[in-house]
Amino acid sequence: MPDIFEKVTALGFPPGEYVVVASGVLEAIGIRKARDVDMTVTPELFERLRASGEWREVERWGKIFLEKDGFDIIPELSWPAYPTTTKQAIASAMMIRSIPFLNLDELIKFKRALGRKKDLADIELIEARLKKE
Repeated sequence: MPDIFEKVTALGFPPGEYVVVASGVLEAIGIRKARDVDMTVTPELFERLRASGEWREVERWGKIFLEKDGFDIIPELSWPAYPTTTKQAIASAMMIRSIPFLNLDELIKFKRALGRKKDLADIELIEARLKKE
């Protein structure tokens, strides 16, 4: 079974136009497996993917997401409680095996803004990991 690095690489997205967020980051650094891979992409890439017809459109949280094969594409990272934009997230990404992942400080802020039980549990795992480093 392909790991997260192989899955993301297989998409062939252009460098500088996407960043892996949420549980995908946790899988990449070995904290826990991700059920799916959430990514946010530039508006240009989002529109190309949407126009391709290969991605299913789903509405969540008042936004149109794209889904395919265990990937969820978020059109814009910015939320009311999390003002970091997709562009900022891409610029500050941590690179692991040539793939951009949301940096851990931003991931904590993002998960805190979502505030779900699973997000708060993930924050505890991330903070425990950071204390060990």
